[in-house]
Amino acid sequence: MTILGNCFKRIFRKRTNILFMLVIPILLNMLLISVATQEVEYKIGILDQDSTPFTQDFISQLKKQYKVTLLTPSDDVKSMVVNKKLDSAFAFQPGFTVGMLGGKDVSALSYALEGSNIARPVQVYISSYISSAKQIAKAAKGSADAFYKGLDAYKNGAFAVEYKSFLSSTNSEQDISNAVTSLGYIAFGMLFLLSFSTGLILEDKITGVYDRLSATPLTRFSYFSQHLLASFLVAAIQVAVLISLLPKLVNVSYGSTPVQQQEVVAVCCAFALACVAIGVTISKFSKTAFMATGLTTLINIPMLMLGGCFWPREIMPKYLQQIGDFMPTTWFLNAGQAVLYGKGLEGARNELSYLIVFAALLLIVSFVVKSEKVR
Repeated sequence: MTILGNCFKRIFRKRTNILFMLVIPILLNMLLISVATQEVEYKIGILDQDSTPFTQDFISQLKKQYKVTLLTPSDDVKSMVVNKKLDSAFAFQPGFTVGMLGGKDVSALSYALEGSNIARPVQVYISSYISSAKQIAKAAKGSADAFYKGLDAYKNGAFAVEYKSFLSSTNSEQDISNAVTSLGYIAFGMLFLLSFSTGLILEDKITGVYDRLSATPLTRFSYFSQHLLASFLVAAIQVAVLISLLPKLVNVSYGSTPVQQQEVVAVCCAFALACVAIGVTISKFSKTAFMATGLTTLINIPMLMLGGCFWPREIMPKYLQQIGDFMPTTWFLNAGQAVLYGKGLEGARNELSYLIVFAALLLIVSFVVKSEKVR
């Protein structure tokens, strides 16, 4: 196992390998996932010309969730929205509550930039609350006491419903989306690290080390198998460190149970096989280190983009999505998503099969097809 140990030393000796192995994937996850999951603070303006217990209590509810500014009739509400001092504004006109108790179809005036969806969640919340208050007022039949009692019951959650999914034991849609996004950045680090680590074979050929080793009892199979094993173990170390470390740094979870987390690691290892095969193939057919680096970039970057590692595949044109269907990165992320949704490795069977067959074919081609000597 001399070759195996030597490969480890050569891989970890280069700072660029450590950079692609851990630093870049961690930084990408910390930056992009933190931005994607941070809460938005909406700036809401409220003009209360009704001044009833209902509107005052409603404003108190809004203050718990948003940054509320109380407006006066002299304020230029439209100008404040246009100049983005407020994301949106709402006005309760005089007689709003009385009209609602009387069964009238009242509504709050809304101010927002046309064509903008910035404050859409706030608009939906306010519309839903007022709609519920109208139903309570209708049931109260004009009785203010009955209306406010019903409103208190509504706020206390008497009408709340909790939905639970029994399809899987995974987290929410946002948690799964974050995890799949994170796997895309891990794929970035794995592809480039393994492309560089398998480049040690080319380095041995260029420097004449491979020719000298061929004159020793060391067989060609032993030489290549130890190189491949070293690269795969490096990938396994990378995956283990990232999967255990990233949940402590950013809002990401690779499964809600230890079994799910192990399945995610298994999917990553299957992708690692494909990465090793790609790196070996590039090293096998490259004549110079410059050529290998160029091919690595030319192959890896489009594969990452078309596979959805940098952005959702859904935003790409249909023909690019169809091309991406044949990318190992697509199979990897689809398999990871299936596992995170609780389908297990059985649910990702097709994608895992694609990755393993893809790796096997590349390795067979690399060992069977003879290439010209590089020196």
